[in-house]
Amino acid sequence: MAEVDARWVQLLALGERLDDAEDEAAELVAQLQVDAAESVLELALRALSHDHPWHRQAAAWVLGQFGYPRGRPFGARVVPEVARAARAEQDDDVRQDLVDALGKAEDAAWLDDLLTFAGDPAAGVRLAVAMSLPAMPYGEPLTERAVGALITLSADTDPRVRDWATFGLGSQTSQDSPAIRAALHARLDDDDPDAAAEALLGLARRGDPEALGRVRAAIDQPGSDVRLLALRAAGELADPGLLPSLRALALAWDGDADEHTEAVAFAIARCDPGAPVSARQVEQRIVAAVDERVAGTGWSLASEGDYPRTLLLPRRPDGVVDGSVEPEVVWEGSTPDGFDVDAAVARCVAVIQEAATRRR
Repeated sequence: MAEVDARWVQLLALGERLDDAEDEAAELVAQLQVDAAESVLELALRALSHDHPWHRQAAAWVLGQFGYPRGRPFGARVVPEVARAARAEQDDDVRQDLVDALGKAEDAAWLDDLLTFAGDPAAGVRLAVAMSLPAMPYGEPLTERAVGALITLSADTDPRVRDWATFGLGSQTSQDSPAIRAALHARLDDDDPDAAAEALLGLARRGDPEALGRVRAAIDQPGSDVRLLALRAAGELADPGLLPSLRALALAWDGDADEHTEAVAFAIARCDPGAPVSARQVEQRIVAAVDERVAGTGWSLASEGDYPRTLLLPRRPDGVVDGSVEPEVVWEGSTPDGFDVDAAVARCVAVIQEAATRRR
């Protein structure tokens, strides 16, 4: 216990030279979070009301994922205090870290509290909201209000906020709607190239018609100018018409080994003309195996969409598809060749069990 308390004291002492000790501070925070000592919990909770901003900031850092290896057993005590402190905090930097800590709760019960900071005057606080929102309702679809906040943040005056909000809308949720697509379209020509690339990837993930032409134009540029996200967008589209351009890149980069060459190889495999047939066979195997595993419960597995955007969702005993949990996005980062069916079956069974539990 004394050793852990000493680490807390050591962390506070770094405040005088924090710019030169970020790595040391991060290591101390990780140790305190993992050890999750009751004494440190009490010290950090008290520090939320300390007069010195650094003490409050250090508390936010430690409390954000306190005890996470054990499922954050102190959450019921930590999250209300972090939310209260964030509402009262006047220092922009400290408020940013408190909002970030609130988002790390990944508890849908606190989603509305997080959303109150979406219009904060400080860009850093809005950034914390944009980064946290997609994971806040862990395992659940984003609420309409959460989607609306991300759409608003995707048009923020700060490019970092736009980038993260566009990433959240485009890649961190599989949800789709005219409003989401309109927000992504609005960012395609953003002054910030990262936000524009995230928008393109998000539209490609949804099979939007405009994405294909944009991706083809992007990958037909000289190799050094091809952005990684454009290559990933090509893989998301899985359109055989992209194969000539992708193969030309693969040939030009032959002998290299980096993220770009891996993304090209993945996109080529996804765009294979035979992939849809192989994918359908894999999907049928997953559905049959899951239905066998949950036989007798009345639940089953429903399939929506086609490769590469197939979703697998729980079907309730009354025949209605249950939308209370995030669906299995079958082809997320995968190709039909060598697909791990057993792992997918296990994930789908877990999703059905979770949905069934919520219905009780």
